[in-house]
Amino acid sequence: MKIKEIKTPEDVLCFMNENINYGWIDMFGNVHQHEMKNFRATYRIAPLEQCLKLGIGTCIEQVYLMHTIFCKIDIQNKMYCCRIYEPDNYGNLEEEEHMHCFLLYYHQGKVYHIEHPNVHRMGIFEYDSETAAINFIEQYYIELRGGKQSPTTEFYSVESGFSFQQFNNYINFLDRQ
Repeated sequence: MKIKEIKTPEDVLCFMNENINYGWIDMFGNVHQHEMKNFRATYRIAPLEQCLKLGIGTCIEQVYLMHTIFCKIDIQNKMYCCRIYEPDNYGNLEEEEHMHCFLLYYHQGKVYHIEHPNVHRMGIFEYDSETAAINFIEQYYIELRGGKQSPTTEFYSVESGFSFQQFNNYINFLDRQ
């Protein structure tokens, strides 16, 4: 399936399943799949064109790609980041990252969560409201992270070339608004 053939939310998930795997590109251009070693220190957000060419992306790139596709097919959607809070100057580059980005879309009067980057929960999930969706997803990550709070923030853009820390600082900035 090609992007220009996508017409429905189900097509978006099918496209993602066929074309994008979880992975990332470091600041040296190396591709990483199925491992997160040195992620905090060397990750940079890849442009969507590069993600499509290489067939990989983290939750950040994957959500931004789905957002872009949903906008093209004229379906309202919002991007969110759920994470354990880290201050702007957080410097432990060896620590595991604790962030997940996801997308909600609004179609025919209903709220849906489309999940592709989390391979343990891929699919499209319907909720009664945006609040119910966010609460469910937050609780899922709180349990996954051993009870640590995972506040959720809507974000509006993704800047290619940003490091993990720069993206975290952008989310912190939005939290302070």
